[in-house]
Amino acid sequence: MLDTISVLNPTAKPRILRNELSNRTENLEGKTLGFLWNNKPNGEVIFKSLESILVPKLNLSDVTYYSKWTASIPLDEETLEIMATEIDLAIIGLAD
Repeated sequence: MLDTISVLNPTAKPRILRNELSNRTENLEGKTLGFLWNNKPNGEVIFKSLESILVPKLNLSDVTYYSKWTASIPLDEETLEIMATEIDLAIIGLAD
């Protein structure tokens, strides 16, 4: 028979995250929008809807779609670098 019981705390200590916001421009006219999708069902539906609203409203010049294999893994560095050179702003999302 055990005389003591050990209780473990599975929580991590809080982290302080500091993310700098990118410089904003007031006018997005002529910019290229990129969508990054994690291949969850219906993601393309919401992105196409957003595209149909944002392109005419902001007078964007182009839209490019990117994807990653699954939501559970981070985006590979190669795709991130490609996005950084090809687009001016990004919407990253998932769906279900």
